Amino acid sequence: MPKSISHHARRQLGILREFQGFVLRGNLVDLAVAVVIGAAFSKIITSLVSVFITPLFGLIFGSKAPFDSLSFTVHGQVFAYGIFITDLITFFLTAAILFFFVVKPSSALFRRLGTAVVKAPCPACRTEIPVAATRCAACTSDLGVDWSNA
Repeated sequence: MPKSISHHARRQLGILREFQGFVLRGNLVDLAVAVVIGAAFSKIITSLVSVFITPLFGLIFGSKAPFDSLSFTVHGQVFAYGIFITDLITFFLTAAILFFFVVKPSSALFRRLGTAVVKAPCPACRTEIPVAATRCAACTSDLGVDWSNA
């Protein structure tokens, strides 16, 4: 016997409610915000490297991108390894800029405001974990309350 139309409508409504719960879940919204801000921040860092750091190469080496022209050819195929070297240098410069101008200052600010996550080694596996934790994320040992004061 075929199921009634109202049964299918209730099932579809349930699926829509489940989808709504998924979309409005807090961590999904946080992740979306992080991706958008990360993309915007990436443009800022890329701009900083291309506008200020790359011209320093021009001052030092006499050309804006001194490695881009490096290549070799095997059986008619060109391997432009100089572009890879330039991208590698750009990556390390970007990582250094992020570390020294974002990570270190924000860590200092969090410590000054008292909102930094204090970590200590797990007594069982020695992995650094937040002192507020009651279970180690690495070895899953039950730590109990105030384990870091013991």
